[in-house]
Amino acid sequence: MYFSHEIIKRAYKNLINLDSSIGKSRMEKVSGLRHLLAASQLLLQENAHEFSLAVGSDLRRRFVDAVGRVVALNANGLYTKDFASAFESNSDYAVGSNFFTTRLVPSRSKDTVYPGRPAALLVLKQESVSIIDNVKDVLQRSFGLAQIRAELSIWLLRANDFKIDSTSLEISAILALIKSALDALYTVEVVDAILPSSDELNKFLTGFSEALFAEQQADISDLVENTDQIPEPSEAVHVLLNDLSDSDAIFAIAQQLLDRGAKGILFSGPPGTSKTWYALKVALKIVDGDENRLERVQFHPSFTYEDFIEGMVSTGSGLNGGPLFEPKPKIFLNFCSKAAGDTDNLYIFIIDEFSRGDPSKIFGELLTYIEPDYRDVTFKLPYSEKDMSIPQNVVIFATMNPYDKSVSDIDSAMERRFEIIELLPSVDLLRMLLMKGGISNETMGKIIEFFKTADRLSPHGFGHAYFKGVKEELDLLLLWNHKLRFIFKKMFHFKVDTYSQVRQAYIDIISDENKDKIK
Repeated sequence: MYFSHEIIKRAYKNLINLDSSIGKSRMEKVSGLRHLLAASQLLLQENAHEFSLAVGSDLRRRFVDAVGRVVALNANGLYTKDFASAFESNSDYAVGSNFFTTRLVPSRSKDTVYPGRPAALLVLKQESVSIIDNVKDVLQRSFGLAQIRAELSIWLLRANDFKIDSTSLEISAILALIKSALDALYTVEVVDAILPSSDELNKFLTGFSEALFAEQQADISDLVENTDQIPEPSEAVHVLLNDLSDSDAIFAIAQQLLDRGAKGILFSGPPGTSKTWYALKVALKIVDGDENRLERVQFHPSFTYEDFIEGMVSTGSGLNGGPLFEPKPKIFLNFCSKAAGDTDNLYIFIIDEFSRGDPSKIFGELLTYIEPDYRDVTFKLPYSEKDMSIPQNVVIFATMNPYDKSVSDIDSAMERRFEIIELLPSVDLLRMLLMKGGISNETMGKIIEFFKTADRLSPHGFGHAYFKGVKEELDLLLLWNHKLRFIFKKMFHFKVDTYSQVRQAYIDIISDENKDKIK
């Protein structure tokens, strides 16, 4: 027997009573409960008082999964961050950067607590997590848990099989079932904190006339009241979806670098190797899908310090002896100011085409202060003469094609400020793109053979992303005739035989009746 759909629905509806506010206050309390319950579950499973969240550990992955299950409405990842709104479809449950980056790094040198709002429930020491000693008191005092203990217990047991035959049970028997099931999931101190009293359970069940139990586990995905308002993403905005897998190799490297204190990551590689895509996807995953914590700009030859940091802007008047120009903070300073007001969360600034401008001139004196050791160190801005510092929670992602000869190489002083993730042409990613387009296995094999040939002959490699969106032979014809042939003609301007070899390799992809359409 399982809890019935109706009783779970009633419990879910009442969980909003954790906090009457709309938005952040309630979400922070739910976030604290999620992390506490996940930690308690793993501590019980491991029969330990603490466990490690070190990079690459299995327990770290299990912790993320456990946090998500607290609020998941179904196995496909439909969940709500605060039990009341913001329904999303996402495999990572918005768990990651705030805990793993902001909190883990300080824990290597000192004990730190998490979550921090409205009160600490967990302690971190050298990347190991444990539950604070007085957790029950904190939950009652700061989280208002006494208001929803019956509802929370039923919600947490929404998928539990109680192995009972009779459903006509007294309150004491129901409470005993709940306690036994919670004991199998969570540690003693957490069960003691969330287990309702008889009076609390009785009050929750008063007036409930439906069946309390059912033979089948309830499908609760219909708790989303407005599913038609969850838009199907268009291809144009697909890159902004927070859907990068936890197991993605590039994300794993970026997360490891950030966990070890990196403040800048440069995604480097030849054209068509998904640099911008990865910078956006990794950043979006690290900020838990919160686009308010992202900013993006593209460098170009005329982009300057005055566009990026601060510059003199016309006041439009100069009357009454007023100034004709006044200093104004620009995009990066404004972003840093926003991040400084939310130091518990990471903010990521993404710079596309990093080397197409002159990064050292664009950053100016900030070249020093973006270094990890100089964060939060005050310096004076040249135009406004105001004091400024770069907060610790600002991370810079940049993308760069190091083989672009239209600009000079970035100087070594700037390069030292960044860790580099090299993105190379990938047969595996090419195969994924072609499979997504529905290309036949035979054609896919021919395209891969061409790709290997082109990559081998190209002086700096040939990117897989050129084949994004290819679904049929017409796409292949258009790709060559209106893009690739111009790229390869320029690339092999003084190597006519090599160009002919690459062109013939592409012709081999095309069916016999269309080979003459290749220019």
